[in-house]
Amino acid sequence: MSAWRRTPVLVGALAGTAGVVLVAAAYVGTPSPADPRLPPDGTVELALDRPVNTFNGSPALGAGVDGLEGGEINEVWTPENLAAMRSAGFGSLSYRLRTELGVKAWHWNPQGRWSDSARRQGYWTSDTTMDHDPGVSYGYHLPRRGNTIDQANNDGYSRLADGDPRTFWKSNPYLDSHFTGEPDARHPQWMLAAFPEALPIDQVTIRWGTPYATRFRVQYWTGSDALHPAEPGKVGWKDFPAGRHAGQGGTQTVRVAQTPLKAQFVRVLMTADSDTAPAGSTDVRDRLGYAVRELSIGYEGGRGFVDHITHKPSQGQTTMYTSSTDPWHRAVDVDTDYEHASFARTYASGLTAGQPMMVPVPALYGTPEDAAALLRYLRDQDFPVQRIEIGEEPDGQLAQPEDYAALYLQMARAMKKVDPDVEFGGPGYQTVLPDWFAWPEAGASSRSWTGRFVAYLRARDAMAEFDFFSFEWYPFDDVCADPARPVAQHPALLAALMRRQEAAGLPPEVPKVITEYGYSSFAGQVELELPGAIVNAETAVQFLALGGETSYFYGLEPNWVFQEKEGKPCDTWGNLMLFQFYDEFKIRPIVTFHAAQLVNAQWAQPGTGEHTVFAATSDLRTAGGHPQVTAYPVRRPDGRLSVMLFNKDPKKPVTVRLMRTGDGAREPLPGALDLFQYSGEQWRWIPEKRNGGRPGRNDPPARSVVAPGRDATITLPPYSLSVVRTQDRLR
Repeated sequence: MSAWRRTPVLVGALAGTAGVVLVAAAYVGTPSPADPRLPPDGTVELALDRPVNTFNGSPALGAGVDGLEGGEINEVWTPENLAAMRSAGFGSLSYRLRTELGVKAWHWNPQGRWSDSARRQGYWTSDTTMDHDPGVSYGYHLPRRGNTIDQANNDGYSRLADGDPRTFWKSNPYLDSHFTGEPDARHPQWMLAAFPEALPIDQVTIRWGTPYATRFRVQYWTGSDALHPAEPGKVGWKDFPAGRHAGQGGTQTVRVAQTPLKAQFVRVLMTADSDTAPAGSTDVRDRLGYAVRELSIGYEGGRGFVDHITHKPSQGQTTMYTSSTDPWHRAVDVDTDYEHASFARTYASGLTAGQPMMVPVPALYGTPEDAAALLRYLRDQDFPVQRIEIGEEPDGQLAQPEDYAALYLQMARAMKKVDPDVEFGGPGYQTVLPDWFAWPEAGASSRSWTGRFVAYLRARDAMAEFDFFSFEWYPFDDVCADPARPVAQHPALLAALMRRQEAAGLPPEVPKVITEYGYSSFAGQVELELPGAIVNAETAVQFLALGGETSYFYGLEPNWVFQEKEGKPCDTWGNLMLFQFYDEFKIRPIVTFHAAQLVNAQWAQPGTGEHTVFAATSDLRTAGGHPQVTAYPVRRPDGRLSVMLFNKDPKKPVTVRLMRTGDGAREPLPGALDLFQYSGEQWRWIPEKRNGGRPGRNDPPARSVVAPGRDATITLPPYSLSVVRTQDRLR
């Protein structure tokens, strides 16, 4: 279960001219269809009387772009590189929001206004007009940050344990009753210390800021890991024996147990605030929520208080998490290492393929006023946008579903006043298996994140503001494991996850969107080999077969092969990408590019038009009982039937016969068939220190024709992707 997003690794100034090496147009090799006189190893049945979904062609097969390091947009988004990115054939674009992962505010327009304009600080609202488009936008550090760890550059720290009494953490004022219209106890705010091991605790000292809590509880986690609450059983937060207290402001020390109690995860839960503001304040948001300058947790020893918290203004501090963070910041807090392409630049790039782009707004670190300004700007510029995803991976930052839902509604309602026809969705989960769980809290209906988010909206008659459900899909954390079993398990994992969301309360009619997908959120060599390509391609086509609407591949922009700590045990290097940078920033297509083209250009019909997906089954199984061959038939707008086939066996080719069924008939797929295949005959990766590795073979998919007399019998090479397509319209 990963809480980390890979960070682009184009570090330093890029030099040289990107050279583009594409081999997309030609097809090489001639696969040998099986001899129809011999019995096949298995049968693939195409149930053409059982349609399972329809989709509108290329727009359902999308990709995403994300933030890069400082100065890199100009280097990566060259005309040559943009042309290469477009050649992959993705039909829509999702704009990912890296600032939301990095605990940063986002100035999507460098022009705007501060709530405290004289000091150039406070709450930022971008202008709805732009005198000059700079081509990029930036993130901003949050001086009132609560989390030690973030999911992007991870170069910040919590103000709760930085050792500086002049700084403080403050919760998000938009979760106060002033904005939610609900009692503060409905959205309790908290601060959490995560120790490396269970330690003796009987005393807590809180150096309050302004405002402070008038009621709070000190609690410990009864399970093994509070940071990953998917743990089964009766686990949760429990008050220390003397854990309930009235807040007094100033520096407050409370005894929570008569004798020290060992705990690894300790939470201070705040349920009522003082509603007081610092002297001279004129902004109502200054008095909303809770502020804490420093937190100490420990026990009274023989020589005085022993503080378990390490106080440092760095990642070396004790790991802290908080329920939310105030998006207040200053002009001096700009962080140019959080660089996004501007909207004008993105639309001009051609990457949107002429379709409305899925646009993000921050939920955790933004304001409703700025969200409304963003939509007004897009509409005034006539930039096509139909869907807005609110937030990104709130679950990975331990935000609770009720808090996210309250922020979501404020953002959606502010934007709906600008354009009532725009659609809103979320939560944009990070990948967690087996499911997305929240802490069990008093009064909560369940532990399902989805169930509680939907329940919050239902209870407030707000389901009309929930137009699509979004999540990310990176199913495999272990990039060192033999990929054979994960590749075989993959379809069952995705299908089960989607079923569980509806069982938890997600309405079946709400459209489902995968806003990012890839083999893993960690870098590994498997992403540069056929198993990674199989998982990527199968995610796109299976999601449509499961009733999904759109998926977005993550890794559209060229990048470098690199290694991170998860790959060190097996000395593996990799990345999610279509094109590899090498030498003087030349680029070359890799396995994921060729696999994407099979899906986008051969399985689906490029462009728009109704595609109908049908059910399919195979009688071939792996030793573990999973399907060895999976198949996804689609009737394209041109009337042809196109079948995507995956052979999950790493070593053994198999012969299959494609049988269409329906209306009581069962017969081989008729007529001549076009066959496109991609396997180890076209691709081989050679790991090496130079550039992180290189292709040993790098050919596009092989193309051939299966004659009518062969009864739709073909051989699937080991670890292969194949598309079989009728040459004529199928009646």
